[in-house]
Amino acid sequence: MQQSIFENINKIPVRTYKWLQVNDITLKNIEVPEIKPYKKDYLPSSSNLGVTVQSSLNNIKFLNYNKDFEYGVGDELTKMSELSSNCGMVVQSVNGIQLTEPIVAEFTADKDNEAIVDSNLIIAEENSSFTVVLQYKSEKDIEAFHNGMTKIYAKAGSRVNVIKIQTLNNESNHFDASFAIVEGNAEVNIVSIELGAKNSITSSHTYLVGDNAAAHADTMYLGSGKRYIDMNYVMSHRGRRSRGNILTKGVLLDQCEKIFRGTIDFQKGAVRSKGREEEYCMLLSPKAKSDAVPLLLCEEDDVEGEHAASAGRIDESQLFYLMSRGFDEKEAKRIFIEASFAPILDKIPIDSLRDNIKSDIKGRIENE
Repeated sequence: MQQSIFENINKIPVRTYKWLQVNDITLKNIEVPEIKPYKKDYLPSSSNLGVTVQSSLNNIKFLNYNKDFEYGVGDELTKMSELSSNCGMVVQSVNGIQLTEPIVAEFTADKDNEAIVDSNLIIAEENSSFTVVLQYKSEKDIEAFHNGMTKIYAKAGSRVNVIKIQTLNNESNHFDASFAIVEGNAEVNIVSIELGAKNSITSSHTYLVGDNAAAHADTMYLGSGKRYIDMNYVMSHRGRRSRGNILTKGVLLDQCEKIFRGTIDFQKGAVRSKGREEEYCMLLSPKAKSDAVPLLLCEEDDVEGEHAASAGRIDESQLFYLMSRGFDEKEAKRIFIEASFAPILDKIPIDSLRDNIKSDIKGRIENE
């Protein structure tokens, strides 16, 4: 392993006062294992008619994006995922296909696969609709390293749902980026479940380039121990009558720290567009720390933008009510947490995955 320093990553689009220490982050002494070939079988079955799934290692088909688009957690990490990946896939539909069964890929770190560096490309052809689920796991007793990039191209009239579930152990490092281009009358929905990793650093950049384009970026996170969680989400409106929403819900335990940066950017030409961002954080420890930077940028007059951020503790009277009904304190807290996460959990189309997430949440609360 080698120790690396990742400087000035997850930069906010417009910088604020330096003394607030929220413009970006620098992580030191990050253990990066040697990036060896990933030896596990992660490609999902390609039995779904109308969708092809291939390894990205043998099919370099990344789109030729121009310099107008920015994406990624940081330059060094982005180059690593694009040029030195050891796994990943290309998913491409045909015109008009409507799939109800999700495409599921699972990446697991173990002693033989300590580094997961995946580069994924998802292309939805016109008027197609499908769901892709990406799971990131790790075995116990290893310090895993994950650095991923997922690029999504939704052509006119298509609908793509991408669900990312991260449950790495608390000794691992997790870096993950999503990048989406959404054409006219298309829709991209990205759901992120962040439950693990010592350092969880994520970014999402979505560009609504076509008229009537729509996108949703929904995230739920649970922080425990001394974990550090850093999120940077940007929703860029370029087409007319575009709709973009960012929703983040989280819970912090113990001495966990979190920064959320959310940006709604109305660019010239995005007339009659609507954007909304919300971030809600529940603090279950007096030592937990939550920072939020909701940002609205606007170059167009005829738009609607809203933003909100809040952090607070569980209502003691409500907690007492549940405990008076026979629940112990941790069980009562779990009920509150699951109720808070329900709107996002309900967007996961597989019952077993939802059950596994609830079980993981329960285990982390019990170990509080």
